[in-house]
Amino acid sequence: MKLLKLPERLGLVNYRNQSKSDIKAHISVETDICNSTCPHKATTYTCPANCYTVDDEGVVHFQVEDCIECGTCMYACDQGAVSWEYPDPEIGRGVNWNFG
Repeated sequence: MKLLKLPERLGLVNYRNQSKSDIKAHISVETDICNSTCPHKATTYTCPANCYTVDDEGVVHFQVEDCIECGTCMYACDQGAVSWEYPDPEIGRGVNWNFG
């Protein structure tokens, strides 16, 4: 069995009953807070799926499409920029987990 690198493993993530074009974000990120008052921009280096990035001008950007719903950003952000709402299990949305 080939040991996959993180980007390859993240490419295998799939979502229940939801195409990428029909995604309903479970995270709301106030990037204005990230770009004005946050002294460390911790989410940009703690998110394993690289959903938080900093461009060449130092501006933080967020994209939800590759999110694996791990919750790391909730703990990394101590500035109140990240709010989280778990997908509704009744309508079968969210990450398809293999073990648990």
